[in-house]
Amino acid sequence: MSFTRSQLIILGIGGFIVLSFIIIIFSGIGLRADRNPTILSVWGIDNPVVFEAAKSSFSAENPGVQIVYTQFPEESYEKELIDALAAGQGPDVFFFRSDWMREHGNKIVPAPQRLFTVAKFTELFPQVIIQDFIVDNQIHASPLYIDTLALYYNKDIFDRRGVVFPPTTWSEFQRIVNRGVTASFGGAAPIVARAGDILNALLMQASAEHLQDGHTMQISGTPGITALNLYTSVRAPVVETYTGFANGTIGMMIDYQSAKPLIIARNPRLNFGVALLPQLHSHMPIVPAKYYGLAVSRQSLLSTLAWEFIFYATTNTQIARSYFMASGRPPALRSLIQANIDSPTHGVFASQAIMARSWNMPSSEEVFAIFNTMIQSVLRRTATAHDALTIAERDINALKR
Repeated sequence: MSFTRSQLIILGIGGFIVLSFIIIIFSGIGLRADRNPTILSVWGIDNPVVFEAAKSSFSAENPGVQIVYTQFPEESYEKELIDALAAGQGPDVFFFRSDWMREHGNKIVPAPQRLFTVAKFTELFPQVIIQDFIVDNQIHASPLYIDTLALYYNKDIFDRRGVVFPPTTWSEFQRIVNRGVTASFGGAAPIVARAGDILNALLMQASAEHLQDGHTMQISGTPGITALNLYTSVRAPVVETYTGFANGTIGMMIDYQSAKPLIIARNPRLNFGVALLPQLHSHMPIVPAKYYGLAVSRQSLLSTLAWEFIFYATTNTQIARSYFMASGRPPALRSLIQANIDSPTHGVFASQAIMARSWNMPSSEEVFAIFNTMIQSVLRRTATAHDALTIAERDINALKR
């Protein structure tokens, strides 16, 4: 079939008009997509600066996706998060504490196995992460960092008392205390800022043989009595922990890496060191850990995308390194742990990440309150160590499971 010149001109004009309409329509769709990107909301306790690399890189690789991060004070974060989730107004992704699985595990959705296998996850992270975040062979959260209890010691006080090295065992710790080096250790909260954490560490070390895949821990019986008697045998000076250590009144204290910048801020000239947490059994070192990971809200309508972001932010070595450098928190990835194992700044906490363990704690706040009551009853001599431990074990078992 042949067309006249006039018909060809008309067809050309018509085709041009149709093509123009198509271009306009698709341009409009593109503009609307630019104006209305997919928003992935993230809540946490970190400064927004530490997430810039993860946000910008993920958005660059996923055009049309925007990460909106909101920071909350840690002391009010849990309440604000739970209230928002109860009202159906929570975020897609949120900071999930390492001891929250029993209390808040019903509020999150596990990762789709097609995105990331448990086998791969266990290759990337230390054992404590597996204990805390893998349940029923499913990944429920992925860690941003691992913080562990360590020993802080005043080098000047050690020199004056003729102490050459920080203690590696609790018996050495006691001998150093007996030489006149005061320690924030052995009293009840709030005088001892980490009373619950320290006693928990001792109980875990004493009951190391009874820890079973992180799910149970015996606190009564001979191991528990050994731990509690050790704790209460060291008398803490009546002074607030950070203030006492920062002003040189206290020679040793036990705390997490997060305490380090607080000490430096209070006294930049303080000559102190950080050492591995002393052990009861050197052949089986154990330290407790406390940290946050990222989890996906069960209410999220973007759960697959949310998990893609989490794995990108926590398992991508370059992005995880950026977070580590910006936040100063000890790394969670095995590759970054290995790279910092000999670091004078991060080496202690990198080393301890490998030996960190946990147990299936119902709620650290409630458990530590029970611990504190137990400590006070022994210090006031209203109960023997055995009786106090028996009561504490009963009360812990009665907590919500």
